[in-house]
Amino acid sequence: MGNGNEILDMYIYETNTLLEQLENIVLEAEKVDTFSQENVNEIFRIMHTIKGSSAMMEFSTLTTIAHRIEDLFFIIRENTMEVVSEANRPALFDLVFQSIDYFRGEVEKVEANQPLDEDIDSFLSNVNSLISKIKGEEAEEPAPQPAVAEPPPAETGAPAPSAAPDFPPGDKNFPYGVRVFFDEGCGMESLRSFMLVASVRDFCAESDFIFSPADVEQNPATSEIVVEQGFLMMFKHPEDRETALPIVKSSGSVREYQPFDYHPAEPEPEPQAPAQAAQPEPKPAPAAAAAQPAAPAGGQQHPKETLISVNLSKLDQLNAIVGEIVITESMVTSSPDLKGLNLDSFSKSARQLRKLTDELQDVSMSLRMVPVSGTFQKMNRIVRDMTKKLNRPAKLTLIGENTEVDKTIVDNIGDPIMHMIRNSMDHGIEETQAERVAAGKDPVGEIILSARDTGSEVIIEIIDDGRGVDDEAVLKKAIRQGIASPDVEYSHREILNFLLAPGFSTNVEVTEFSGRGVGMDVVKRSVEELGGNVTISSTLGQGMTTTIRIPLTMAIMDGMEVSVGDSIFTIPINNIRSSMKVTSQEVIHDSSSGEVIKALDNFYPIIRAKDLYQLNNGCTEIEDGILLWLESGDCSYCLFVDELLGEQQVVVKQLPSYVNSFNIKNYGISGCTLLGDGSISIILDVANLYTAAHGA
Repeated sequence: MGNGNEILDMYIYETNTLLEQLENIVLEAEKVDTFSQENVNEIFRIMHTIKGSSAMMEFSTLTTIAHRIEDLFFIIRENTMEVVSEANRPALFDLVFQSIDYFRGEVEKVEANQPLDEDIDSFLSNVNSLISKIKGEEAEEPAPQPAVAEPPPAETGAPAPSAAPDFPPGDKNFPYGVRVFFDEGCGMESLRSFMLVASVRDFCAESDFIFSPADVEQNPATSEIVVEQGFLMMFKHPEDRETALPIVKSSGSVREYQPFDYHPAEPEPEPQAPAQAAQPEPKPAPAAAAAQPAAPAGGQQHPKETLISVNLSKLDQLNAIVGEIVITESMVTSSPDLKGLNLDSFSKSARQLRKLTDELQDVSMSLRMVPVSGTFQKMNRIVRDMTKKLNRPAKLTLIGENTEVDKTIVDNIGDPIMHMIRNSMDHGIEETQAERVAAGKDPVGEIILSARDTGSEVIIEIIDDGRGVDDEAVLKKAIRQGIASPDVEYSHREILNFLLAPGFSTNVEVTEFSGRGVGMDVVKRSVEELGGNVTISSTLGQGMTTTIRIPLTMAIMDGMEVSVGDSIFTIPINNIRSSMKVTSQEVIHDSSSGEVIKALDNFYPIIRAKDLYQLNNGCTEIEDGILLWLESGDCSYCLFVDELLGEQQVVVKQLPSYVNSFNIKNYGISGCTLLGDGSISIILDVANLYTAAHGA
C-alpha cells in the first residue's frame, strides 16, 4: 500500500503545481484580454496531463472535465484566439478560473480521503455551451470537430508502423534520437513517457517521430522497460529534436537524457560523423552514456534536471538530529571534567567541530527554505476576484517575492496575508473611482505586497493607498465594545492597536469578504504562533500599512546567555544593540516610567529581570550588574541582568502546551533551550517582555 500512497502523493503534488502554473497564465492573459498561442498550447498540455494522470488514478469525473476543457482549447489551438469573440472572452477566463477552483477543491477531497463530487453535469454544460458559442461564431468550425473527439483514439494507436516496441536505438528514417531516464522510484514512468510524447505532438507531426516502448499510454507495465532501458524518442528532422530537448529538460522527474544520432554502417559525410564514430555499436552507446551521464553521445553537454522532491518529515527529522548534535557538541566542549585542564589540541579540534556543526546547521536550514513567491502569487487571484465582485478596480504589486523563509512558515503565512489583502480591498480602497480622483489619486487602487529579509527575520508588508483608518470611528467603536475607556486620551498608535483586539470590527455590515478588523485578532494570533508580530500604521486619506515580522526559521538561533541569580536566560543576538555598565548616578528616576537611562541622546526605560520574574537571588545594585540595550520592532529598552555568560547557538524548544495554557508567552517567554551541562535556559521574547513589564 505504501507504493500506492506515494503515487497518490505525487498525483496531488503535481496536479497542484500544474494548477498554480495555470492560474498564473490566466491571470496574466486576462490583463491583456487574450491568450497567446503559447498560452493556449501550455493550457492544452496542462489539461492533457491532468486528464492522463486522473485517468490513471481512476478519478473519472476529473478526467471527464479535464478532457472537455482540453477539447475547448484544442479548438482555440487549431483556429487561434480569433475564434473567440470579444463578447465571449470574459466567459472563457471565468470558465478556466472555475475549473482551477473545481480541481483544487477535488484534490483537497482526495487529500482528506473524502468522496469526489459525482455531479458534474452543470459544470460540463457550462463548458459545452461555451464550445457551442465558439463553434456557432466560426463558419468553418465543423471541420475541426472530429479532431476534437479524435485525440484520444489517435493517441492510443501505435505512432508509426515502424515503431516496434524494441526497435534498436537507431533507425535510418528517424536518425535523431534522445533517450530519457526518470528519477529512481518516481513511479508512473509509462504515464510520464506519454506526457513527453503529448508535449512533442504539440509541435511535431506524428509521422515525423517514433517512440519506444510504443504502448506507454495503455500499458502501465511498460514502466518497467522504461526504468531499465530508458524511454526513446526518435525524430526525422534535427530541428524537431532540438525543440524537444528543452521540453524533456523541464519535465518533472527527468533524471538525465542523452541525445544520440543513428549512423549507418558506412557513415555519411556529416559534420557530427567523426564524433559518433567513436561509438560504432549503436545499441550499447546510450547504455554507456547512462553510466556516464556527464558525457552524452553526440559530444553535446545538456544540463540535467537537478531538483529532487523530499518529504518534509525527513527534513524535520534531519533538523531534529542536527539540533541534538549542537546540544551534544556543547555538552562535550563544556564538560566539567575538562575544567582547569590545558588542552590545546582538544580546543583546536573543538573549534573545528564547532565550525563544521555551524555549516551543517546552515545547510540543513537552507534545505527547508522556500521562496514566498508561491504564496504571493495566489494573492493575484484574490485581488482579481474581488475587483470583479466589488466593481472596484485595483492592482496588486509584488515586491521581493524571491525572499526565502522556512517551509512551515510559508505554509502558515498564506491565511494572514490573504486576510489583510481582503481587508485592503473591502475597506481600504475607495468604493468609487470618482472618490479616488477627487482625493488626487490614481483611479485604480494599488495594494503592494512586499517581503524582505533582514538576516534574522522576514518583514512582510501589505500596503494599500486607500482611505486609511479613521481614528475617531475606531475609538467610538472601541468605547462601545468596552475595549477602551471614554475618560482616557489614546495615542494614534494605541487606537490602531484596537483593530487587533479580539472581536473588534469597524464594519457597519458583514460582507462576504472580511471587513477591516473582522478577525484581525486571528491574523495577530496566527503570526504570533509563528514567533512573529503584527503592527499597523495608517494615515487618514492616504492608506494603511500592515507589517508582519516573522523569524526566518524557528529551530536554531544565535543567543546570548545571561544570568540573573541562579537562573539563566537566552536573549536572541539579533535583538541586542549593545551592553553597558552604568552607575546609579546615571539612572534617572521618572515618576511615570520608573528607571530610565540616557543613551545616544535618547532615553530608554530600564526593566529589571529579577523584579519582573520575582526571582529570589540576583543583583539589586545597578553597579553590580550589566545593562543590555534591546530592540524589537519599534520598542527599545534596557534589561538589567547580573552578567553575560557568552554567545551560543541554541536549539529552540517549544514550551509544552500545558505551560502555554497559562499565557506564558505574554510574559516575554518564547521557548527554552538545553545548555551544554544539561540545564534549561528560558528564551526571552524581547517585544513581549517589554509589554509584560509595562502592562504589569
